[in-house]
Amino acid sequence: MRTLNDWILRFSLSWPLFLLAAAIAFGSIYVFTGVIEPRFVAQTGGSPPFDLQNRLTVEQVYAQLPTYTDSARQLYYLFAVIDFAFPLFASLFLAGIAAFSLRYLWPRGYDWVTARKLWVLLLLPAFFDWAENIFALTIISAHGHELRGAAMMMIYSKLGKLSLTLVAQVLAWSLLVLASGKWLWLRRSLHKNN
Repeated sequence: MRTLNDWILRFSLSWPLFLLAAAIAFGSIYVFTGVIEPRFVAQTGGSPPFDLQNRLTVEQVYAQLPTYTDSARQLYYLFAVIDFAFPLFASLFLAGIAAFSLRYLWPRGYDWVTARKLWVLLLLPAFFDWAENIFALTIISAHGHELRGAAMMMIYSKLGKLSLTLVAQVLAWSLLVLASGKWLWLRRSLHKNN
């Protein structure tokens, strides 16, 4: 855990690393939605990849799976390769924002979180995303066998990913807004005193 925590802090302290995380995260989103999804939808008769369907049910999984042609499966495998990198860099991006903002906003709070190595909790959405990917690949590769338990675990993993991502986003962006407010208030106070 210490290594992961330190890695998050490096991304919050280094603009090049932070911008790398942002570029990979946002670039992945573009590839998912702008490149792969339209081609995938065209090959499956209208179904986007499972990962891009937030209200997916087990019944929908098995209704859509027969439309996964060999070409669609190849696109999904490409999607999955990228989706193993995306959650890590998206989490590092949000964790970097949170750590940077808290360090400025409340240094003692930052030290407390850092000493307890709690920054790693902001990687939890990535772990759930990876689990979702593993279950999706298992289902897609099952070749006609219905693995309803795996489909259910994919959906639970998706729900965990979505819930924890929302928490991470609210935390990161709220800290950034508060830190920006503090910066503006201090800047305005300095101008009034001059």
